[in-house]
Order: sequence, then structure tokens, then C-alpha cells
Amino acid sequence: MRISSGERKEQLIAATVELMRREGIQSVTMRAIAKEARAPLATAHYCFSDKDELMDKAAEAWLKNLSRFSSDVPVHLGLRKAVEQLAEGYWRALEEEPASILAEIELILWATRNAAASPLAGKIYPAYEVELGRIFSSAAQGNGEQCLISFPRLVRAFLMIYDGAALQYMTDPNAADYSTQFFMMVDALLAKAGV
Repeated sequence: MRISSGERKEQLIAATVELMRREGIQSVTMRAIAKEARAPLATAHYCFSDKDELMDKAAEAWLKNLSRFSSDVPVHLGLRKAVEQLAEGYWRALEEEPASILAEIELILWATRNAAASPLAGKIYPAYEVELGRIFSSAAQGNGEQCLISFPRLVRAFLMIYDGAALQYMTDPNAADYSTQFFMMVDALLAKAGV
């Protein structure tokens, strides 16, 4: 059965994401991706000009999956509850899927290191700003709440807290009560926002 070029590209992107999750970004080569997708290496090179193009497409696919953390956030309960539930979802993902979170961090670092060749680095956090900003503003506006921090800045501060906590957690999950510290910092951020 012949596979269309579009389907093959999707298979290669999915294989790239899975390989990054399972073995880390250092394992991603065109040969490894082709093997993961059970595709000929020549087909991988036909579909994507090089590894960087394929990595960009894999990262875009990953960014489209942002809603996995936010699809069930109860915006009708107000901004504080929305942020707290989102924080709980992020933390649960860290505890349940540390390899996926580590791969996301590696992808961000790879994109930053390759920023001259790829526009990806400049897209990652703005995508979070849009997705989470939409949720936070809907939660506040739907309940007539005022936020003393602009929503893009609130999102960036939330992500700074999460990214730092996630890195520390992954280095040694048993070293400290990172969860308590993470939620304490999120609470402090919400207090600063006047929520």
C-alpha cells in the first residue's frame, strides 16, 4: 500500500516527537527518525530537507498540543482557580511524564541554540502566552475580576516558576518537596496579581 507524502510527513513528525520523549533530543538523527517511523531513509530526506526542518515541524506539532494541560481548566470559577488548576495539571504531567517534560525542555534549548537557523525559539513562549493568556483573561473577565499584572506577563511569570521548579525536580525528585514550593510560588504570584 502506497503512503501519501502528507501521511509520511505526519509519521516522521510523530516518530521525531516519540524519539525525543523516549531517548532525548541527542538521539534525533534522520536515520533514527526513519527507523522509528519504519520508513526508508531516502523517504525521510525526500519529505524534509534536513533534520532542522523536521525538528521545526515536530516542535510545531508539540506546540499545538498545549491544550492537553488547559482543556479542562474551569474558567467559570475565576482566575485564581484557573491558574491553580493549570498548575496542578502541569505538576501532574511532570510527575507522571518526566521524560516528556524533559524532552520539551531539551527542544526549547535546542531551538534557542539554533535560533540563527530556525525561527522556532521565538515561537515557543509566545505560543504559551496566547494559549494560557486566553484562559487567564477569560477566567478573569468572566468573573469581573481585575488582574494587576498584564496577562502576557502573568503567563511568563507562571512559566518561569514552572520551568525552574521542573528543572530542579528532574535533577533529583526526592531531594526536596518541590511540589509545595512550586504551589507556594504560584500563590505568591497570584497574590501579587491581586487575585
